[in-house]
Formats: sequence, C-alpha cells, structure tokens
Amino acid sequence: MDPNPYTEDYTQASEYLRIALVLLSKYKVPPSPDNFRMGYDSASGRNEALRTAFEQIAGKQDGSCAENLWRLYSHTYIGNDKAMASMRQELRKIITNMQGQFDQSGKGLANYADTLSHFSELLDGSASPETMAAEVDKVIEDTRATEESQKQLGQQLTSIAAEVATLRNELEQVRQESLIDALTGIANRKAFDSALETSFHEAREQESSFCIMLADIDYFKNFNDTHGHLVGDKVLRFVASTLKRCVKGKDMVARFGGEEFAIILPQTDLQGADAVAEEIRKTVSAGQLKDKKSGNFYGRVTISIGIARFTDRDLPNDLVQRADKALYLAKERGRDRVEQAA
Repeated sequence: MDPNPYTEDYTQASEYLRIALVLLSKYKVPPSPDNFRMGYDSASGRNEALRTAFEQIAGKQDGSCAENLWRLYSHTYIGNDKAMASMRQELRKIITNMQGQFDQSGKGLANYADTLSHFSELLDGSASPETMAAEVDKVIEDTRATEESQKQLGQQLTSIAAEVATLRNELEQVRQESLIDALTGIANRKAFDSALETSFHEAREQESSFCIMLADIDYFKNFNDTHGHLVGDKVLRFVASTLKRCVKGKDMVARFGGEEFAIILPQTDLQGADAVAEEIRKTVSAGQLKDKKSGNFYGRVTISIGIARFTDRDLPNDLVQRADKALYLAKERGRDRVEQAA
C-alpha cells in the first residue's frame, strides 16, 4: 500500500483548506470533490504543474472550463490507476495464455507417456516383428511430435518472458514517476516520507545517526507577486538544482511542499550537516536569475535552513517538527541563515 500523501496536521491542513477555498472562489470554480482536491494540492504546493494548469483552465471561464478541469483531474489522479489497470489486464492475459500452453503441453506429455508405457509392455511380451516395427514407428512419430511441441512451448515461454519484462519496466516507470516532483525534477513529498522511514529503520538497526534539513526560499511570495508564477517556477527549479549539486552520494533532496525543500543526510552528524547547509545557503545566494530576453535580473534568491539530528527517541514526525522549528528560528533571526534544532 502506498504511503498516505496527506500527512499535514490540523493547523497546516486547515490553512491549505482556507487557501484552496480562496482559489476556487477566485475563479468561481464549483467546490466539487474533484475540484477541491485539485485546489487543495495546488494550495499546498504538492504539485506545481497541476497548480499552473488549474489556474490557466479556471482563468478562461469559457464553456469548456468544466470539461477541461475534469480532463486535468483524470490526467493527474486517474492516469496511473489506468496504467496499472491496463498492466493487470495484460498480466491476466499472459497468465491465462501460459496456463493454456501448459495444459496443452501436459496433455501431449501424458499421451507420450502412454505410448512409451505401451511400448514397454510389448517389450516384456512376445509381440511379432511386424507389431514391434509398427510400435517403434509410433514411438518415433510421437517422440518427434513431443519434441516439436516442447520446442514451440519454449519459444512461447521466451516470448512471454519478454512481455513480462516489458510490463515490469513500464511498472517501474510508473512507480518512479509517482515519486518525482513534476516541476523541479527532484523527489516529491511521497518519496521523502518513504526515504525517511527507511532512514529511521537503518539508523536503529545500525545504531547510527543521520540529519535532516528543511530549507525554505525567503520572500518567495514576492517573486510570484512581482514577476508572476512562471518566474516563481524558475526560482523553484534553480533552488532544486542547487541543492542537488551541493549534496553527494546517498544524500536525498526532495520538494517538501510549496517553496520548501527537505534533505536527508545519512551517516551525518550536526557539524557535517551544518557545513553542507552553509554551502547550500552560500551557493543559492551567490546565484543570479535573469530574464533571457531582456537581460533584467529578477533579484537575489536566499534560503533559510533548519537542521535536526535523529535520536533513538524520535518518530519521523518528531524529527521533521524539530527541523521545522529550527527553520522558523532562522526566519525569525533575519533569514538567509542556518539554525540547528535544540
């Protein structure tokens, strides 16, 4: 079973609810269950590509709006379900085909076994040369027929194995796509939650530790309000690519939601995590974003980072909350800085 993608607490979920209703009201979109889900995921920053498409469709307010919103919903939420259903149907056909081939092969082998058994009985008796010759011919004929049947079965099994391998690759592609944030190309919240559970298990099993970081883009709303969402999307992609360049090995970078990112640093203490965080902060702030057409700079991008280290008393939410408190402290103390959880 896939992990629950909606892990917000009451306060955070209530805030996303408020923003989602404002978004639906802004474009006069009926708050049906499907539309609300898209509004909620747009408000939470869980899917920026969805938010952009949703606002483009809702903003037109023409006769095709309702139908286009339904298509968007189907593409976003039902697409993987349809792909999985198609794979299940194809696998059922393959299994049914295999069962039929084995049944047919089994009957052929049973008949061949009867032929050999009958021939063995003749050898124990005193059959005439004519009878023996006829039975030898039958054994040769049935042997060739059985050999040909088994050869065909082998070819069919090879073909089936290739079909199963293709389906396995398609299934892996669907699984991988479900773990990637469409806008930034890095891991999404679902992938982060799964990786965090794995990190907890490994840390307890190996009696080791690790750190996580939560990073938030400073004054991100200003970029959206001043330059528009497309520039905001560029900022998100810039920060995501910077984070990926600054981490190594098994370190994981994920989009946590909205303009917030999360990083898991296995086998890393607070001192090591602080060094990585400072490198990230400096690299982001040193970057320059500009309009390729006009050459105008959009302004300096900075981030605030909170760090927390795993202890054996922690649950995943405890660790995330400590990192979040450290991030909040970094914001309070002026932004563009790194803070460690107490």
